[in-house]
Amino acid sequence: MRVFVVRPFGEKEGIDFERVERELIQPALVRLGTMGIQVAGGTTAEINHAGNIREDMFRLLVVADLVIADVSIHNANVFYELGIRHALRPRHTFMIRSATTQKYPFDLQTDRYLLYEAGNPAGDNGKMVADLASALRSTLAAEPPSSPVFQLLPALKPHDRQSLVRVPGDFAEDVERARRNQHFGDLRLFAQEILGLEWDQEGLRLIGEAQFKLRAYNGAKETFEALHVELPDDSRVNQRLATIYQKLAFAAAGEMRERLLIESDLAIGRALNTAVQASERAEVLALRASNAKSRWIDEFRGCASAAERRAAALRSARLSQTVDTYLLAFAADLNAYYPGVNALAMLQAQIALATGAADEWTAFFDSDTQAAAALESKKQLASRVTATLALALRVDDTLRELDDSPPDPWSKATRADLLLLTAANKPQRVANAYREALSGVDWFALEAARRNMAIFADLELFEPGVSAALKVVDDAIAASRAPEGPPARVLLFTGHMVDAPDRDPAKARFPRTAEAEAIARGLIEEAVQKELQAGEIMFAIAGGACGGDILFHEVCASLGVPTRLFLALPARQFQVASVQRGGPDWVDRYQKLCERLPPQVMQDAEALPDWLAEKRDYDIWQRNNQWMMFNAVATNAPRLTLISLYNPDRDADGPGGTAHLIGLARRWGFKSVELDARKLLAGVATPPR
Repeated sequence: MRVFVVRPFGEKEGIDFERVERELIQPALVRLGTMGIQVAGGTTAEINHAGNIREDMFRLLVVADLVIADVSIHNANVFYELGIRHALRPRHTFMIRSATTQKYPFDLQTDRYLLYEAGNPAGDNGKMVADLASALRSTLAAEPPSSPVFQLLPALKPHDRQSLVRVPGDFAEDVERARRNQHFGDLRLFAQEILGLEWDQEGLRLIGEAQFKLRAYNGAKETFEALHVELPDDSRVNQRLATIYQKLAFAAAGEMRERLLIESDLAIGRALNTAVQASERAEVLALRASNAKSRWIDEFRGCASAAERRAAALRSARLSQTVDTYLLAFAADLNAYYPGVNALAMLQAQIALATGAADEWTAFFDSDTQAAAALESKKQLASRVTATLALALRVDDTLRELDDSPPDPWSKATRADLLLLTAANKPQRVANAYREALSGVDWFALEAARRNMAIFADLELFEPGVSAALKVVDDAIAASRAPEGPPARVLLFTGHMVDAPDRDPAKARFPRTAEAEAIARGLIEEAVQKELQAGEIMFAIAGGACGGDILFHEVCASLGVPTRLFLALPARQFQVASVQRGGPDWVDRYQKLCERLPPQVMQDAEALPDWLAEKRDYDIWQRNNQWMMFNAVATNAPRLTLISLYNPDRDADGPGGTAHLIGLARRWGFKSVELDARKLLAGVATPPR
C-alpha cells in the first residue's frame, strides 16, 4: 500500500516537522504493518529519480492509497496539495495537526483530525503513535468518502487509477516471459517484490491474470486477495476471486470445500454490486449458479443407487435455485453461451427427474393439476431457451463470417451441449459433435466437460447420448497429458559456501579441508535420509555454490532424490561469483552438476531489473533467496522442508545470506531443519586441500 505524506519541511512556527515525521508518522505506519497492512512511502523527498518533482507530486497525490496531511500551519503548498487530493480521490485522506494550532481554515474545521503535541509527537509511552495507527486503519476501512468534495457531490466520479499509472514495459515482459515458460514461482516472486511500489496494483493485475491463465489458482488467490485489500470494490478483482475460490473448491472436500464456496459467494455478491456491463453480470450470476450446482451435487452424490440419487436431486431446493440463477445470467446477456446452455441443461434435468418421479414432483404442490401445469410450464420455458440459444449461435456465426473471424471454441462446445440436450437419442451424432468441439483443447477443458457429463451419468439422464459423449471425452483425456499433481514433499536447501582463501581462520565457517567437507556431507546425508523416512520426496531445490549447495545435490543423487539447480546468474557468471573461490576441484564438480542438471537461471546480470530500481535495500542475493523459496512454494506441496547448513555464531552475510532464507522460509510455513555448521570447525587446523 502506497502512502504519501503532505507536510511542511524543516522547523516552522515552533514545530519541527521532520521530528513529527520521524517520531509519529513513520512509527504509526510501521505499527500498521503489525496490523497486517503493509505500507510504504513518505514525502516528495523520497522521490529519487530524475524528472519534474511537481509532476511526481501530482501523480502521487492521485495514486497513493493513503494521504496523510499535516495542516498545523498555514502552508500554501500543503493546502494546495490537500485540495488536489480532495478533488481527485474520494477516500483515504487523513489530517493531523499540532495542538498548539489556534486557527485553521474554516473549510476544514468540520473534518476529523488527530492532535499531537509538537514537543512530544509520539505522546507518552507512544500513545499518539498507537492512536494515529488506529485512526489510519479506520480511514482505510471506511466506506464513506473522506473527501468533502465527493461527500457534497455524490454523483462525481473519480478518475480511473489505471489510466494514470503505467506498468514498466520490462516488468510486463518479465511477467509474460514467466507465463509462457510456466515459471509459477517467478510470478509469486514478482508479486512480493512490487508491493509498495507506485504501480503495484497495476502490476498485481498483470501477475494475477497470468496466474489465472496458467490455472495456478493458489498463487492467483494470493495475488487477487492482495489486490482486494487495496481495491475492495473492484468488479474484476472480485470476479476473479469468485472463480478462483470456486475452482479450488472443486478440488477440495468437506469443510474446506464449503468454506471456499462461501468465499466465492461473498466475492460474487461484491462483484454484483459493481458490475455494470451486461456481460459482467451474466458472468457473475453464472458463477453464483455454479456454486449452487456444486452444493446440489454434494446433496445427492452420497446416495447408493441411481433411483435414490434421482429422488434426492429432485427434492433438493438447490435444483430450482440453480435453474433460476442460470436463467437470470442468460437473461442478463443473451450472447452468453455458458449460462444459456447450463440453464437449459439444468432445466431439462429438472423436467426429466420430475417426469420420472411423479410422486416426488407432485409433493411440491397442492394438487396433481398444479404439478402437471408447473411441469408443462417448465417444458415451454425449455423450448424458448433452446430457441433463443440456437438463435444466438446463428447470430454469432453470421457476425464471424462478416468479420472473417475463426470459429469460437466456446460456441462449438455449446453446440455439442445443445445437441446432447435436444437429440440424446442420436448417440453417434452427439459423439461426433463432441469430438469436433474438444479437438485440440487442453486437459483442464476436457476435465471440466467430463465433470458436467458425470452429473447426468450419475442421474442416468439424457441417455444414450451421455454415454457416447463420455466415451469421447474419456478417450481424449487418456490421449492427453494430464498435469502433474502437487508433489507430496519438496526440500529446499541453503548453506554456507567454502571459505575464501583469504578468510581469517578466526572467522571460519566452512574450512577448506577434507575433514570439514566430510562432516558437512554427513550432516546433509543424515537430514535427507530422515526426510525420506518421513515420506516420499518428489524433488529438492538448491543453488550451485561451492560448499553446501553442491554437496546437497551430490548427496541427493546418491540417495535417489531428484534435484533442481537454481542459479542467480548464468552458469559462467555464477561460477565466477560463487564457485571459483573454492578452487579447481569445486569448479569441476560444479560444471559436471550443470551438465547433469540444466540450471534454471534467475537473471542475466548482477544488476537488478530496471523495474526494481526504486526498491531500496534489496540486491540480487536477497532476490535469489526469495526466488528459490517461491519456486518451492509454487509447487503447492503440502509438506515443505528447508534444510540449512548454518553457523549462527559466524553469520556475517546479512540480507541474502543463509539466515535470511531461514527467516523467510519460517514465515512461509516451511519445516526448518538446521544443521549445526559449527561442527565443521573441528577440521580448521587441518592443512588446506
